[in-house]
Amino acid sequence: MKYRIAKQVDCKALVNLHYAIRKTYSVGFFSKLGKCFLTKYYEIILNDPNSVIVCAEDNKGIVQGFCSATLDVTAQMDNIRRHKVGLGLAAFTSIILHPSLLKDLLDRYKVVKNDSSTKMISTKGARSEYWVWLSTNRDSASSVGMYFAQLNILKSLGVKEFFGEVDKVNNKILKFQLRNGGEIIDEITLPDGRERVILRVDLNKWR
Repeated sequence: MKYRIAKQVDCKALVNLHYAIRKTYSVGFFSKLGKCFLTKYYEIILNDPNSVIVCAEDNKGIVQGFCSATLDVTAQMDNIRRHKVGLGLAAFTSIILHPSLLKDLLDRYKVVKNDSSTKMISTKGARSEYWVWLSTNRDSASSVGMYFAQLNILKSLGVKEFFGEVDKVNNKILKFQLRNGGEIIDEITLPDGRERVILRVDLNKWR
């Protein structure tokens, strides 16, 4: 397995991998949105100067998974806000099919604007975002290796700590994070009832 930085050419692969998550974890805002929205989102993220996306590519050149993070979540939110019209249009079909998504979209936009009393994600510093792996690929060691590769890159770029979120229902991921330098700094309940923890990882302690 080869680990490398994801580029715009990988956009379709990232979208397909992220879209497939709903087969095993069908809750949350992104799980209800279609490929049109995800394509627009990853076009923006792949172009964001603060994004660090590491992907794993097999010997046939097929992307098997990716880890995404941002060096500056505040700057990333500013960037997403500048693309609000394009993202809104890309979400239109999903909203037609699922009208309740409009409220979710507005709630998420308030978070991006830092204009919400509801805490959903970390809104400062470096932030870990998605860790996605192809469900039919059972090579969990390579998935972990991809995650560690991203941590090493973040550390080499001068990141001393980063933050992230894990829903408590993802018990295996939460235990993994706690075993590998993560500490719980907050616990929240999302509007849909999901219980979530906010994690901090100190990269000064990372090997």
